[in-house]
Amino acid sequence: MENENNRKLTPLKFLPDSMEMPWGTVEYRLADLGFVDSMASEGYLGGNTLSDIVQTYLERLVGETAFDWYGTQFPILVKHLKVRGRTSLHVNPDDETAEQRYDAFGKTALWYVEECGPDARLYLGFKRDVTATEFYEACQKGDVSKLLHTVTPKPGESYLITPGLVHAAKDVTLLEVAECSELWFRLHDWGSSERELHLEEAIDLVDYRSWKASLSAPEARVPQFTVHQIDLKEPLKNTAGIDDSFLIYICMQGSAAIRLSEGESYGIKKGEVVLVPSEVEDFFLLPADRDTRLLEVRLDPRPDNDIVSEPVED
Repeated sequence: MENENNRKLTPLKFLPDSMEMPWGTVEYRLADLGFVDSMASEGYLGGNTLSDIVQTYLERLVGETAFDWYGTQFPILVKHLKVRGRTSLHVNPDDETAEQRYDAFGKTALWYVEECGPDARLYLGFKRDVTATEFYEACQKGDVSKLLHTVTPKPGESYLITPGLVHAAKDVTLLEVAECSELWFRLHDWGSSERELHLEEAIDLVDYRSWKASLSAPEARVPQFTVHQIDLKEPLKNTAGIDDSFLIYICMQGSAAIRLSEGESYGIKKGEVVLVPSEVEDFFLLPADRDTRLLEVRLDPRPDNDIVSEPVED
């Protein structure tokens, strides 16, 4: 990227990276994880990885807030999950525990439901308060399902996957927006012995209270990210750098264009992700189809002492 450092940044698209899993397919659409490093697909930065772009442009790309908290790792992960079987039962650590034990970021995520098969289910936390011993024994006996809170999801719903929440998915297509981390632990695999379990290691990470939280629309404000749904029916002016944050747009349906004040235009269609750098100070979102729907992801400022915080209620 020599001789390019002083050029003004523009919206970026990245190539997806797919992996086959025992339960279906995961497609990383935006990720800076080391083992997955999204590559810019077009423009003068085409062919460069996300990690290289962050290290070169720093706060010009992500904004000062994100740079102060995450350094040269891009802070948001976007991936697409086509679950045709059933995922194993997982739990994610919080930021503080992940940092202390593993020198890594924890993981908070938002699951947006895109499609549901006839057997679609989400397993989210517990039906009632349980004990660690009760959960451990149920995992060992293979009858943990009786303890789990089960949801029959519908397209357009979203669910916040907080640290400590045991979770799994079955016969459903999900978009995941998350803190840029794949640090999670497999607690139970429904009788399969092919993959390693981490039950003993992660038993103290589990939140054993009954599950109560629910989201019906993809709106979330947590310290790690803010997600806002835009039903784009008319031109909308927006800002990135003025508010000290990059913006990510994920097109859920229809298509749109991101038009800069200089007149350049960047298209986005269903399934695509566009990263608008913090340096891009203002632009317009222009719908190209009548029923265009976007998810907007940003990183809002966090207090200096805010390591792990509860979700902010709207």
